[in-house]
Amino acid sequence: MILGNLNYPSRYGGLGTRVLTGLKFLSEHAGDFKNMPAGHYEIDADNIFYEVSEFYTVPAQAKFFEAHRKYIDIQVTISGEEWYGHAIVSLLREEQKYSDDKDIAFYSGEGVYLQTPPGHFILFMPEDAHKPGVFFQKRELVKKIVMKVKI
Repeated sequence: MILGNLNYPSRYGGLGTRVLTGLKFLSEHAGDFKNMPAGHYEIDADNIFYEVSEFYTVPAQAKFFEAHRKYIDIQVTISGEEWYGHAIVSLLREEQKYSDDKDIAFYSGEGVYLQTPPGHFILFMPEDAHKPGVFFQKRELVKKIVMKVKI
C-alpha cells in the first residue's frame, strides 16, 4: 500500500509506466472529476481504466476486505469522508474464493484504518487487502475514482 500526493506523479515512476501514466492522468485531471458523471472510462483499453462512483459509506464491520490479482488499484476520494481498511492478504481468512472474471476475492480479519487527505491517492498492490467505503464517525456521501492498472 502506498499513500501518495497527486501533485508528484513522477515520484512513483519506479512502479512501472502504466502506474505513472495513471497517476499523471489523475494529477492532470484532478479538477475535472468533481463534475464528472458516474461511469466507466478508459485510458488505455483494459490496461488502464477508471470508475467514477458515488455511494454512502458503511460501518467497517459491514464489509469484507477485498484483493485483486490482475490489477493495481489507485483510489482517490473526490468528496466526502471515506476511510480505508488495509491488511496483508496472507494474514486474513478467505471468505469468497477468487473470481478470475471479476478479479476479486474477499477476506475477513483485522486491519488498520486510514483516510486519504485531499489531493492524495492510495495505491493497493495484489498483496494489499483493502476495505474502501467505510466511515469512522458518521455515514457520508462519497464521490471517488478507482483507477485500475493492469499488472
